Amino acid sequence: MLLPIRSRVLHYIAVTGVSTVDSVMEGLKEEYGTERQFTQPNFVEHMLSLKENGLIDELSYDLDQNNNLQIEYDINEEGINTINKYLPKKWRLDPK
Repeated sequence: MLLPIRSRVLHYIAVTGVSTVDSVMEGLKEEYGTERQFTQPNFVEHMLSLKENGLIDELSYDLDQNNNLQIEYDINEEGINTINKYLPKKWRLDPK
């Protein structure tokens, strides 16, 4: 069973570390790539929502070679606590 995609985005960032929208989409493509919600605008929304809810932090931003904004995010303690409190046991993490 798949996690809700926003929860999986949070978990992916926790496991892989510093991530961009593109890197998260690439990492989750095999699991969620066939779903209609698997679009860049939706992933931007997921990551902005996670940031605004205090679960991930914005670390840096820059333009890529195509002049697209790339924002790097990383998990914070509140994000890890949320994963460990609300996700099923097999998805839980050790605190950083």
